[in-house]
Amino acid sequence: MNTKRTPLNLILVVAAIFYLSFIIGTSFVVNGERYFTLVDDAMISMRYSKHLAQGHGLTWNIGDAPIEGFTNFGWTLYLSFLHLFSIPISKISLAVMLTSMVILLANIRIVWQIATALLPDSKHAPPFAALVTAFYFPLVFWSLRGMEVGLLTLLVNLSILLAISRRNTILISILFALSILVRLDTVIAAVVITIYLFARNKRSAILPLLSIIITTIAILWFQQFYFGDFLPTTYYQKVTGFTTLERIRHGMLVFNQYATRDTLFLLLFSLTGIIFYKLQHNRESLLLMGLFLAQCAYSIYVGGDYAEPETDSANRFITQGMPALILLFSWLASLVLSDLISAQSKPSYSTPKVNPAIPLSLITLLIISGEAWFNYSIDNAPLLKADIRRVKLGLHIANNTTYEAVIAVHAAGQIPYFSERTTIDLLGLNDPIVAKGLGHGEFYPGHNKWDYDYSIGELQPDLIVDNFAPLASFMQGNEKYKKLRNGIYVLKDSVLVDAKGLSKEYR
Repeated sequence: MNTKRTPLNLILVVAAIFYLSFIIGTSFVVNGERYFTLVDDAMISMRYSKHLAQGHGLTWNIGDAPIEGFTNFGWTLYLSFLHLFSIPISKISLAVMLTSMVILLANIRIVWQIATALLPDSKHAPPFAALVTAFYFPLVFWSLRGMEVGLLTLLVNLSILLAISRRNTILISILFALSILVRLDTVIAAVVITIYLFARNKRSAILPLLSIIITTIAILWFQQFYFGDFLPTTYYQKVTGFTTLERIRHGMLVFNQYATRDTLFLLLFSLTGIIFYKLQHNRESLLLMGLFLAQCAYSIYVGGDYAEPETDSANRFITQGMPALILLFSWLASLVLSDLISAQSKPSYSTPKVNPAIPLSLITLLIISGEAWFNYSIDNAPLLKADIRRVKLGLHIANNTTYEAVIAVHAAGQIPYFSERTTIDLLGLNDPIVAKGLGHGEFYPGHNKWDYDYSIGELQPDLIVDNFAPLASFMQGNEKYKKLRNGIYVLKDSVLVDAKGLSKEYR
């Protein structure tokens, strides 16, 4: 038993060291103090969670009515829990990243166990699936940069393990409830697993199905009761204002541009293997393929994500389904390796010193994540430079404005969180008026809604602190604002701003 677990333990140790180095590598120093930050989207959830922990409720601005400018309710509740402790603002993101590291390590173990359950006698499938999952770039990146991707992947993989192991469906039902609580659209994966349970034994699907229905209804009711709307503001901001065909077209475009390298090799091999080994009617193989394809279909339907060009890889939605595809690939690759070894081996041959699954997993990682990791080795994590700049800008604003100052931003994560100022979200993720307005230009998730006449002309923030392409033309000739040399716009008659101090370079 210990011998079998040695490769898993080695993978966990290597992964833990690598994750820690990744986390440390994203840190930076401001005025002699080391800071950590999550990706900008995650810092939006951090702002809500901080306000909740302080007793102000799930509000974007303290004193305003509750608003749901996030889509990861359960994750935001956990972030709020972390804010109950006296963790400095410079280190609170580190606590989140360390949490995600533990989640990733737990996920590696669960993937190993799923592969073992699928092929109990295989020496190849478990280490292959665990290694590729451990170092699949988008999963590592989005998890360690503070998004809920790692937690959702873990909850779904735990559900898979319990389902194929024929464990108590009560536990599966609890996992479904937790995953849907974390992010409502995880209902897609839950439904796919429930279909698998129904195909195997109709009675075993009853409790999980009830869990999906009850949890979904409860969340929708709570959102209507607490926030005044069944759906988050982010839904209206990202999805409405464009036709379904426009979204799907963009979703297919970015899938082809950024996700095919991650997925196509594994997918084609898996489909070929299913046909060759006649697994078309194997429920477990269909479950894994169905989970992956469902996440791809969802990604295409919503139009993809905003960050594919920056990460140059599959987006967050597809990433959650990738372990299922990796497991299916490892299953079929293990069968191929076993057949090859059986065909070539002779009684006099000794067992290979290196498990062939190890070099195969490294080759696979080179294909699906090699370029992303190479870019990381040269330029650190994607989006990090902009995130660091925004943290510094937020701190700069805090030092050169009074607490009553109102700022306007396009990037609504780090700047509002670290400045701790009342904030107008110019792109509308946290403003229902903008979010439910008309879209501009070609569909691009999260970046098509703005109404400067309302957000700037009517609300008149003291500062407009970051730039977005359409802003320059709107501000041209605007006599109420002065543009400082570092790009910040200041309301000329504001008494809440130290314009001289604010004009200094902060980067």
